[in-house]
Amino acid sequence: MLAPLLVWVIILLFVFPIYLIAVIIFGIWRLIVNIIVWKWKTNFLAHFTSRDLAFTCDDFQGKIRKSIINVTVLRGSMDLEILREGVESRLLSNSFCFKMNCRPVLYLGYWFWQKAEVHVNSHVFEHNKVMTDDELKTFLPLWGAERYVQNSPLWAIMLVHLDGNRCAMVTKYHHMLGDGVSFMKLLEYICDGGWVHLETPPVRSLSWIHWIYAWYTFPWNALKSYRLARTRKGFRPHLYCGEGLTSWTEISLEKIRVVRRASKCMFQSAIGGIISNGFYRLLENIGKSDIPNQIRMVIPIPYPNRSEATLINHFAWIHSEMPIGGGFKALVKFDENVKNSYKLGMHGVMWEFFRGLYIVPGPLLKNYTTWGEVNIPPVLLSSVPGTQGQVNVFGHEVLQSYPILALGCSMGANLTVTTYKDMAHFTIRVSKEVIPNQELLDQMLNKYIHEELEILYQQALAGNQGSDPNSNHQLQIKVDSGKF
Repeated sequence: MLAPLLVWVIILLFVFPIYLIAVIIFGIWRLIVNIIVWKWKTNFLAHFTSRDLAFTCDDFQGKIRKSIINVTVLRGSMDLEILREGVESRLLSNSFCFKMNCRPVLYLGYWFWQKAEVHVNSHVFEHNKVMTDDELKTFLPLWGAERYVQNSPLWAIMLVHLDGNRCAMVTKYHHMLGDGVSFMKLLEYICDGGWVHLETPPVRSLSWIHWIYAWYTFPWNALKSYRLARTRKGFRPHLYCGEGLTSWTEISLEKIRVVRRASKCMFQSAIGGIISNGFYRLLENIGKSDIPNQIRMVIPIPYPNRSEATLINHFAWIHSEMPIGGGFKALVKFDENVKNSYKLGMHGVMWEFFRGLYIVPGPLLKNYTTWGEVNIPPVLLSSVPGTQGQVNVFGHEVLQSYPILALGCSMGANLTVTTYKDMAHFTIRVSKEVIPNQELLDQMLNKYIHEELEILYQQALAGNQGSDPNSNHQLQIKVDSGKF
């Protein structure tokens, strides 16, 4: 416990004086700019929050690594004009979605949301070809790489007609407008009668003793996390902002629940265990000789109470090690790592540091956020709660909904699971350096993920959670069942 103390001594002696001077200078200038904007810039609706700023980097037009896509598959064929009228009445006229009527502008060194004229026909349009699911998966990364309309709001909605009497409402928007977790809030407004949103599972707030411990150990733990993020070679692409692939599948929500109850793990841990074994099967099948034992993963943590004033719904991330392969052992180990990461309290303190971005001018902010993207863990796992009941969009039944999160500059994979009725919809964006072609990615999702879930499900029913599916030897694993 002396190492954190030593780091704090160095910070107080050498870093804090410089930090204090910078806060005073930037704080005074930020106050002057805010007064000028409040007095004379009436078309500036809001300033960038610290959370907005964490996702800007140098990419304000929304390249592929910054765009979040959601594919909502509907039954039947939708009329484009009905979609445009619905977007205008349910979203653009809603104060909750005010960012959809704004564009980001840099003024006197700081970023603000400026009121912009929205031409619905330019933002909501129709693809001229009927696609198959495979064609849509190939098309989405290409569309995601396209820039938004210059000097206009950073979002677009495309209506794609699919074979089998279906269509897809494909929404693309910049990460500054919202994130994968809170995108479900948009569906609450755009769906007929609402999305019947399940409340985001909260994490318990830190006690004051926990806060003291978290602040004391944060600098030391942050240095260790930085080292792990830099040294973990598994799933870290060599090429900066390289090409990626997209795919999705459906898995049984009830089977996941059975596995979760049997292992006494969190939902994210159960998903992580299934993904871990699926990745191992694929990498082993393609003959990869250097399969990592574990990879560094980041998991978004939601607010204890979902905010009604913003599309941003998670305030920080838990960094954890996910084993690759190992059946139930991988699942349980991942769950232990996630819970231990929570106990360190880094997710709470990290957000307090993010608040300081508010006074940092744009040119300096670019350096910070670029550094953050380079050093973020190579894999991200988001769990997005959906609805248990059937919903419609402008009279069309929703069949599936797949949020596809952006693939960061140096990330190997971005994984998202959302729930709808009795299914969990699993989506992946992965670097071509990790999985080189679409056929292998589809094989992992449509074959290995389902097979590994079935293995874990059968073991859970039989009570053999610790056993190797290829061995008769049973290993008993103790699981911490405490709630966090």
